Amino acid sequence: MLKRAVSLCVLLLAGPALAQEKLRVALPQSLSPPFVIWRDTQPVGGFDVELAKAIADQLRLGVELIALPRPRVDVALAAGEADLACNVTLARRDAALPGPVLFETQDLLLGHEATQAPDSIEQLPAGSTVGTVQGQAHAALEPAFADGRLRRDEAPSDEKLLRKLALSRHPYGVSNQPTASWYTSREPIEGLAPWRLQLGNRPYRCVVSARGRVEARQLIAAIEQLQASGRAQQLWAAHVGAPLAVVVSVNSSLRGITRQTLAELFLGQRQRLRDGSAPEPVMANAGAEREQFFSSVLRRPAAEYRSAWAAQQFGGRRRAPPELAGADAIKAHLQRHAGAIGYLPLSLVDASLRIVFLP
Repeated sequence: MLKRAVSLCVLLLAGPALAQEKLRVALPQSLSPPFVIWRDTQPVGGFDVELAKAIADQLRLGVELIALPRPRVDVALAAGEADLACNVTLARRDAALPGPVLFETQDLLLGHEATQAPDSIEQLPAGSTVGTVQGQAHAALEPAFADGRLRRDEAPSDEKLLRKLALSRHPYGVSNQPTASWYTSREPIEGLAPWRLQLGNRPYRCVVSARGRVEARQLIAAIEQLQASGRAQQLWAAHVGAPLAVVVSVNSSLRGITRQTLAELFLGQRQRLRDGSAPEPVMANAGAEREQFFSSVLRRPAAEYRSAWAAQQFGGRRRAPPELAGADAIKAHLQRHAGAIGYLPLSLVDASLRIVFLP
């Protein structure tokens, strides 16, 4: 362990020439918040930007952010015109060396508000067009694209894909969970359905040019050090966090639900939906997910929730949603009761459950 730590320090501090250099980081223009926040085509913030700066700091370097069209990133890395790129799937295997997997992100299928939520890819009507981001592959969909059952429509970025989807240029689209949640919660795009279908995890890593100015092994060592110290995880939590999904059983008739309707259900202001169904809310009795649900879905403090139900329970008129002992208990309850609705960490959602809202 000591030998490993010493070797890392030697790598990170080696080379007086590095002190005069800047770490050149290629940022694909296809990336959207929270990964990259753009202002007048220039990157001004976001997780990828902060991670690049942290890697440069680890090497005691300045940083140069180079915004490039997505296809140009592979070329720049292969030619040594950039030292590093993160959050990309390389089309050319010889373009760069892979760094360690830092996190995993979830690919999600989304739809225009007029589309019905599918429970699997197989339920998409044959010939449907699915929007994707240029240069991004999706293992769950590639066979259907290859045999022509589904058609691909590429957009230059996640944001433009979502806006095309909202305008019903195509019925479905694929984005990642952090970006989809950004445009649900922070910069809402009207016209998107509230449901989401999980398509699988994608590794988040950085790739390093073998021909860059900064030696590849030093860069990889710096990334490993950020991971080992917990600094990468801190940045991730600050920009992305742990997603929470509102879910029902796949046997439920409910396909999607808006934030406003959810708030009315959980606060006792509504008992039935427009179709006449009466979902039965359940809550966790404590924990981080409960607080997250108050802040990101109900958008009300816990005290207001308690007050709303105290008034309704006076005289025995109505009872507050049952409170269960944590996520596992909520999941089991939802699996057993098709009429129930609750919330879970996205990581616990499987094929037995349907996502009807994802903040």
